[in-house]
Amino acid sequence: MQSLQSIRKIACAAAIFAGAFLGVGTAPAPAAQPRIVGATVSQAGQDLVLTVRTAMPVALAKLQPRPDTRRASAAYLCFGFAAGKGGTASGPSAGAAPETRLCLGGPKALTHAGLVTVDAAQRPLTDGTVRVKVKRPSSDKLVLSVVAGPTHPTGLRPGHHAWRVLASRGGCEVRRRCAVAYPPTGASPFRLRPVRAVGCTGGNAELVSDTTTDHKVVALTFDDGPSEYTERFLAVLREKDVPATFFEIGQEMPGREATMRQILAEGDEIGDHTMNHVEYPGYGQIAGAAERIEQYTGFRPCLFRPPGDAVNSSVVATAGSLGMKTITWDVDPRDWSLPGTSEIYSNIVDNTRPGSIVLMHDGGGPRDETLAALPQIIDTLRGRGYSFATVSRLLGDKLLYRPYG
Repeated sequence: MQSLQSIRKIACAAAIFAGAFLGVGTAPAPAAQPRIVGATVSQAGQDLVLTVRTAMPVALAKLQPRPDTRRASAAYLCFGFAAGKGGTASGPSAGAAPETRLCLGGPKALTHAGLVTVDAAQRPLTDGTVRVKVKRPSSDKLVLSVVAGPTHPTGLRPGHHAWRVLASRGGCEVRRRCAVAYPPTGASPFRLRPVRAVGCTGGNAELVSDTTTDHKVVALTFDDGPSEYTERFLAVLREKDVPATFFEIGQEMPGREATMRQILAEGDEIGDHTMNHVEYPGYGQIAGAAERIEQYTGFRPCLFRPPGDAVNSSVVATAGSLGMKTITWDVDPRDWSLPGTSEIYSNIVDNTRPGSIVLMHDGGGPRDETLAALPQIIDTLRGRGYSFATVSRLLGDKLLYRPYG
């Protein structure tokens, strides 16, 4: 009996020792420190592409998309960017400039990333989200793409930046035991190049006056420019944060190249409206205007609008052979006839429906009435739940951007 009691005591002592050694029955140990094997930042067209490789697979759903990295308990995986001079890799936290962080994690980790700005002391200044595409080519590799147009949704400006990756599995009592940074020797340089629109998708031999959609979205279009009014129309669109499509006449373009480039730089679209506003135009009239648009802006249009709605199968085929879809409209306020600001406004807001293409004019005559009606048109439609798109975007196509400089 004494021998059996001795065995039980020895077994109990062994169990206590094993529990202490293995962490069984005691407070859980801090999570293992993450190990980043490699990371890159690059630019593909207008996309910012961020790649990270880790020693072990990362469970994105367990990470915080907008973490406060000063807290030892925070779990995160973030790319941090700060302005760098001349491409040097001075650490983002070393200076007084804010650092912009894109952080993976949360229930929508594959389509949205957290966007956090911190000061030099790591205190959060702003936070939000940005749409992204996240892919996992392998269990230990993550690729995040941020799609940008003329401006970057992260707020990053073209130029030199220093970047780094910050990561922590959280669950620590002391931050430095869990948090890591890559590269371990300091931040790396990256130059974000500006982009410009060079073309668009969807240019084919098709005639479109509107589209069918369940979404309350509409395309505002302007004809017969560029003119002395165009920049004033752009100012309204910029203030209201509304994109639009400008169908331009070749003979009106010389001397207004800067205005045309401004249209594209602000996220609007340019379409072909013939060289001389000719009805039932032939190849030369359509091709000449397209060539002039490309010559002045570097943008190859994929939309053509026939003057006076004068269109037949030959016109559609000719435009299609030049890579352009023929676009008319389903809402016409006849603003070219100068019916008055209130008439222009009423005609548009009373007849617009989801998928409409609205015709207006920024050139071809005095356009003060249309310009005066535009802010109220936008406010009323937006108040009724409408959003706005370029014609290409309305039809499911998109503008194509390319870095330059």
